[in-house]
Amino acid sequence: MTDIKTALSQAMSDWETPKTEDAPTDKHLFKPTTNVTRATFEIVRANPGITRSAAYKLLDKQGYKLSSTASLMTAFILQGQMEVVDGKVFTTSNEYVPLKTGKAAKAFRKTVATKAYAKVVEKMSPKPKPAKPKYSPIEAAPPRQERRVMDIEEWLNEVPLMQARLVYMRLKFIFEGENK
Repeated sequence: MTDIKTALSQAMSDWETPKTEDAPTDKHLFKPTTNVTRATFEIVRANPGITRSAAYKLLDKQGYKLSSTASLMTAFILQGQMEVVDGKVFTTSNEYVPLKTGKAAKAFRKTVATKAYAKVVEKMSPKPKPAKPKYSPIEAAPPRQERRVMDIEEWLNEVPLMQARLVYMRLKFIFEGENK
């Protein structure tokens, strides 16, 4: 009887305290390795109005690859978590939310692309030209410029020697050519 009692009490104690191997834990599908996505979001959130290139430089100093941070920032913008205003990047929320993947991201990109396409079409569509009046008003002819005649002696007295020499060299080049 003692053997059954000890075996039963042992089984009960084992059952009440789960082993670490068998214990259900909050398992993630993968462990974050570098947190580059979160770091990209936090750089923009911490520095509102930062330019993309400045954000890339800050993230590069932290050891993140430029190609990764650039594509992540584009993904954040496409998914509406960041926006660009006059070349400056801002977050649209204060809390980091992982990027959407799969069908949700494609659907979101499709709506963003449709809006962006509409903006481009609006910018590129020809604007109507203002109608010309049937009779155009007569424009006045531009005033004639007076020809100023200067006395060469007066000019020579006013011109510094170096400037006069440059004029001489230029005139010599014009009249004699460069070979002489």
